[in-house]
Amino acid sequence: MATRKPSAKGVAKRGKKKAAAKSAAISLEELRKLPAFASMGPDDAARFLDVMEERSVTAGEPLFQEGTLGDGLFVVLEGRVAIRKGNAKGGEREVAVLERHEVVGEMDLISDRPHTTAARAASDGRLLFLPKRRFQEMLREGNAGAASMVVYFARMLAGRLDANNRRMMEVLDASAKPTSSEFSEFKRRLLRDWSF
Repeated sequence: MATRKPSAKGVAKRGKKKAAAKSAAISLEELRKLPAFASMGPDDAARFLDVMEERSVTAGEPLFQEGTLGDGLFVVLEGRVAIRKGNAKGGEREVAVLERHEVVGEMDLISDRPHTTAARAASDGRLLFLPKRRFQEMLREGNAGAASMVVYFARMLAGRLDANNRRMMEVLDASAKPTSSEFSEFKRRLLRDWSF
C-alpha cells in the first residue's frame, strides 16, 4: 500500500496549528509584518514560526556577550534589549536600545564571526528566538524564506555601510578640525546603526 505524501498546503496548515499551539507569542500575520520576514510567503513564514522558540527574560539577563559566537536571532516581542559595547578602559557603554519587533543577532545567521557587542534585557520581556542551526538547515534545503532573509540582511548591511561611509566623509570633509563632540556624535551614530 503506497503512502500518500502530504501536500505543501497540508504541511503548512499543520505547521500553523503546531506553531499556534506551541506559542501564542506572535501570529503568522504579525511575523510577516516584520521586515526580516515580510517578503516570505505564508508557508515559509509558518515554517519559521514553527521552529522559533519563545523565551522570557528578566531585566539584566544577558542574551550574548561581546567576543562570543552567537547561536541565533532574537525578535523582541515585549520589553527592551540593550546593546552594549566594551571600551578600552574595561567598562561598557550602552550604544542602542531595541524595542518591540526589532531584531538582534541577525549576523549570527549568516556569519561565524564573534559578537562585536553584548546584548542584555533592559527590562523584563519576551523574545522569539530563531536558532542558527535551524536557519542554516532551511537555507541548505533551498527554503525560499531563508533565502529572502539573507537578501534582506545583505540589503540592510549595504544600507548601514553606505550610511556610515557618508557619515565618515562628513567628518573628514569638515573645513575645520573636527571637535571632540563631532567625533563623539559620529561614533554614537555609527554604533547605533551598525550590526549587533
